[in-house]
Amino acid sequence: MSSARDLLAALLLLIALVLGAAWLPAVWLQRHVIAQDGFLAITQPLADDRAAQQEISDAAVASVLDDDRIPGWISERLTPLLEEQAAKITQTDAYGTVWDRTMVSLHESLFVPGAEELQVDLLPLVDRMLSGAEEFLPVELPRPDSASVTVATIPDIPLLTRAAALAPYAPWLGLAAGALVLLALLLAAHRRAILGLAGLAGILAGGVVCLLAARIQTLVPDLLDQAAFLGPIVRAFEEHFAADLMPQGVVMLGAGALVAAVGLVLVGLSRQP
Repeated sequence: MSSARDLLAALLLLIALVLGAAWLPAVWLQRHVIAQDGFLAITQPLADDRAAQQEISDAAVASVLDDDRIPGWISERLTPLLEEQAAKITQTDAYGTVWDRTMVSLHESLFVPGAEELQVDLLPLVDRMLSGAEEFLPVELPRPDSASVTVATIPDIPLLTRAAALAPYAPWLGLAAGALVLLALLLAAHRRAILGLAGLAGILAGGVVCLLAARIQTLVPDLLDQAAFLGPIVRAFEEHFAADLMPQGVVMLGAGALVAAVGLVLVGLSRQP
């Protein structure tokens, strides 16, 4: 009978190990990827990324030059003026507004089934560029009715869709793991040994978290973190994930080691004559 109780306790610890290892990554994903505020907090500083600025400003210039209403003789003079203005608009409030709207659209696209095109409305930037260029030209330039361009294609990420559905339960994983550990200790016939196993489970769970934090860049497909426009954004999330979870994983690992040590000491004391 006692062996059956210990076996059930060990099974509960195994489930607690799985839940404990998933707990911290799930909470981080819920707070920084699924929650829009957390997502925007990471992406907002990337508005200053040179590659992203260049891609958006180049798209704005191209959208103006592709307008058939602009005569050819104006286009020749307009091109260098637009390029000069493009370098300036990335430092304006209009660019910040465009960036924020783009990141909101990106966040929404992450949870849409299937591939999704990420479009940017460049009309505020185009208007600023044309106004600046008109100061050096003898004519008033026509304004386009729309200036939306596709800057990236968001691939289908089923994991995020499923994670979004389970996000409300992420904080409960840690509590569930702790409850299972306590239940295992209550059911076990040899509680000192099970306490040592509980510590070992904590060590393994912390090790999994540390491993995820250390290897996150290799786990994310190159399709995402090497893609144009998306690459710097994905890499920023990888860096935050590693920086946030590594110390938490070390704490979990250390707590597990402490519990395991206490369990081993108690087992040793129980065997003394």
